[in-house]
Amino acid sequence: MTPYHLHAVAAAWSLQAALAALEAAAKASLTGAIDGSRGDHDIAIPSQVFGRRHGLGGHGDPTADLALGAWAPTRPDPRAEALGSILRELDPIAGLLPGAPGMDPVTRIRRAVPAMSAHAAGRTAVALGHLDRSARRTLGIGPAREPLVGIASTCPDCGQRRLEVTTAGPEDARAVVCGACNGIWPRAVVLSAVAVTR
Repeated sequence: MTPYHLHAVAAAWSLQAALAALEAAAKASLTGAIDGSRGDHDIAIPSQVFGRRHGLGGHGDPTADLALGAWAPTRPDPRAEALGSILRELDPIAGLLPGAPGMDPVTRIRRAVPAMSAHAAGRTAVALGHLDRSARRTLGIGPAREPLVGIASTCPDCGQRRLEVTTAGPEDARAVVCGACNGIWPRAVVLSAVAVTR
């Protein structure tokens, strides 16, 4: 696979992990809203007539609206909104690729990457990377990478020691990425090359 393909596969695994975290956060928020959990805040429900806590049902009495608004969010949870937006962007892309109907769009794209041209894989990597950063920004988490520790190796392209390993997806699908020049190699190739030179 070319570096374009490796970047696309790495971006797909990273996006899939970010979407799973985004979905879990959105579900937790929804569960909290359904349970009526609003944290430690006491929500006052005033009435226009003598400060009653229950509505009299008259025209213009805001009690019912305030009661519903206290437990129902006024706008969608930002995580649920981001999840929906990202999935809406992925569906048209995945719909053009072969795969079973109803398949997760990221899985469908990831499985199609090896058959793509280098140009298409590069464009796919850019698109998936953009959506991944958007999801992770909403969650407040960093990229799915960590420094490659225990190996005093420099990047063969730029010579800097800023190698990082991707953390999303199965171990055999992970890659080593240079944080300086964005060069990318399969993780197994880098580790075996270092083992040979030691």
